Amino acid sequence: MTSVLIVESPAKCSKIQGFLGSSWKVVATMGHIRTLDDTLDAVGLERDFEAKYVFIKEKAKAIQQIKDVTRGASVFLASDDDREGEAISYSVAVLLGLDVATTPRIVFHEITKEAITNALKFPKRIAMDRVNAQQARAILDKMVGYTISPLLWKFVGQGLSAGRCQTPALRLVVERENTIASFQSETTWSIKGSWKTKTSVEFSAGLVSALEDEESALNYMENVNDDPNGLVKAADTKPTSTTAPKPLITSTLQQEASALYGSQPKNTMRIAQKLYEAGHITYMRTDHPVLSEEAVAEAKTYIRETFGEEYVIAGEAKRTKKVVTTNAQEAHEAIRPTHISTVELPASEDWSAPERKLYKLIWNRTLQSVMPACRGEDRNVFIVCLGDPSEMEWKATWHRTTFPGWKRVGQALANLDEDDEKDDTENAAWTLGQMLHTGDCIQWTAMEAAPKETRANPRFTEATLVRELERCGIGRPSTFAPLVDTILEKKYVDKVDMEAKQVAFTTYKVGAPLSWPPVKMSEIRRVGAEKNKLVPTALGRSALEFCIREFSELFEYGFTKQMEERLDLIASGKAAWKDLCRDTWAAYRSKYEEMKTAPASVVQTGRQKLFAGGIKAVQSKKGPLLLIEGSTPEETVFYGWPGASIAFSAITEEQAVEHVAACKRERAQEALGDYEGTPMVRRMGPYGAYVLCGSAQVPWTDVDTADTIRAKLKAKQESVLHILGPFEFRRGPYGIYMFKKDIVGKGRKFVGLPSAVDPKVLTLQAATSLYQAGLQQKAKAKAYGSAAINKNRINQ
Repeated sequence: MTSVLIVESPAKCSKIQGFLGSSWKVVATMGHIRTLDDTLDAVGLERDFEAKYVFIKEKAKAIQQIKDVTRGASVFLASDDDREGEAISYSVAVLLGLDVATTPRIVFHEITKEAITNALKFPKRIAMDRVNAQQARAILDKMVGYTISPLLWKFVGQGLSAGRCQTPALRLVVERENTIASFQSETTWSIKGSWKTKTSVEFSAGLVSALEDEESALNYMENVNDDPNGLVKAADTKPTSTTAPKPLITSTLQQEASALYGSQPKNTMRIAQKLYEAGHITYMRTDHPVLSEEAVAEAKTYIRETFGEEYVIAGEAKRTKKVVTTNAQEAHEAIRPTHISTVELPASEDWSAPERKLYKLIWNRTLQSVMPACRGEDRNVFIVCLGDPSEMEWKATWHRTTFPGWKRVGQALANLDEDDEKDDTENAAWTLGQMLHTGDCIQWTAMEAAPKETRANPRFTEATLVRELERCGIGRPSTFAPLVDTILEKKYVDKVDMEAKQVAFTTYKVGAPLSWPPVKMSEIRRVGAEKNKLVPTALGRSALEFCIREFSELFEYGFTKQMEERLDLIASGKAAWKDLCRDTWAAYRSKYEEMKTAPASVVQTGRQKLFAGGIKAVQSKKGPLLLIEGSTPEETVFYGWPGASIAFSAITEEQAVEHVAACKRERAQEALGDYEGTPMVRRMGPYGAYVLCGSAQVPWTDVDTADTIRAKLKAKQESVLHILGPFEFRRGPYGIYMFKKDIVGKGRKFVGLPSAVDPKVLTLQAATSLYQAGLQQKAKAKAYGSAAINKNRINQ
């Protein structure tokens, strides 16, 4: 009898097939094959959460292949070892009518022959607790998305969405931006100086305490200017130790790759998936920073042979775990190489530079995590100026490394000579520090005072937002990167580069004792530049504002974290999954049902505002807009929005009037000449800039000129093929289409013509019949496609 192994990813199939031989067939599900039906009813709010599932139409080919190859075969389920993977195995069992109590389920965390064959020797069964946890998560996500999102459409604007984890993630970004906006910077002054010993050897030191303002800094330097003498008040040497970093997990891999290589979380996970499927690293979605005993033993052997016995740590129980092959539900390891002996990805394999860098990062961190601490010493010398009656302390610090420990890994052999030179310099400075003792007399030779401003916490990058999501307990390793992608794709958050600001910077320098007044030095510095930072949009602020105002408890960080913790309990068999669904629904059901039935008059107040001069603020699918309505849609003028930091509810009449006035001043300069005697004028619409020429309009881009616009107008003019009664026929990129030329704006409907139809030979009756038939076909297609459209609008 043939045996069939069913995995998730097709990228694994050929490699695993090679391990197992011709008596096996390896097929892939291509991810999930079954999902909750695309309606709110699917979660079973009125059926005590008895959910409705459907097999995914887009996976029909994979589903049919699974049915075909398993007919009469022995089936082994081998989806990934996480809750999603467990649910996929369960879906396959449902598809094939397999008994979950007897169907073998195998687990492996690396794609190697040894790992696959060991897993097959000890098959387990589907862990229904994990399946229940995944089901609870899916139901919660759909329940929150499909109840709150329609309220956003109703009260705020079409196309908006909320999500159980998406909205708290957005909240983190908005609250950080608000903190930055309200931050009041404070300026203090620091003083640094050069000192010399009796033997005229110079060293640097700094005043320990910051001074309150510029006047205080100048007063201090003036007080000590007449007396260069100082006294060593205290000196001590203290040992230092820097513990090795933990092995990498999903979140720290994303953060390290971002910090070192500028790799975004989504790209990092794509590369890690590829490395895993190629058999080079273990499973990359994990939050367990531990290594198996076998992996630690292999790493220690390599360290011992490469660096020596002193670099092998003795007993690292906190970072190792025993892998018991008879227990399929053993927690994941950290991310590590499958073979420590593979120091670099093979040159014979086609890997890009970023892929090779990420592998090397994982390899380095794995070795470092089982090596001893980096040890050293700090020498601190405290000094007072004899001319200072307040005896404010100065501090000079020297450091030396006595044993590099884990930091030895990552040093290229080519750089060892440079490292030796660095050590020599470090040791020479250390010797100077050791020469200074309590009671020694020394002298300062120069001082410089400079301002220092406090700064707000920086804006998030994608990687630092992942770290904050992890800290707050929002989501799990497999969801961190998708969460960040979601709020970016929905335009709730933008990734921007913040330009540096020019700041006047003044310092005061005393070049030697007895040389008052100091030299004042002024320069313009560029400060505050930021790259790839996440900034909330006005659209994101509007969506979040409604969610927090109306459903504050549901989107509290603590509530979201509690849900994740309860999902963990469900996965371990310590809690009932329906209890979590019931409790979450009960937390906001009454508020939801109240708002669902709210009258239209209440609804509209949150979507429009009227200001002086006929200015109207409205919520659109792409965010809030200011406009002045005309007597026809074509005469309505759009003015954009004053800025992403202003939420719809927060805009004032003064801000609206000022913004519209500024736009009008700018647009006064936007006449572009004429085309065939008709003026061309650039205008701003709800979806961007365009040029109006008579009744014709064409889009405007940043690279357009008057000549390119004339070319566009000419092409549009030439696209008109025929006019018959109320109908106009044109040729577009997808063929000939027709519409009623007297209907404008949103009311205009476009109908495509069959390729065999020549519009110039049509009668008015035939054209009318074609137009009506086309409209009916569109209405029918829209009815069938409404579920799919809703799915795209709601974040699960």
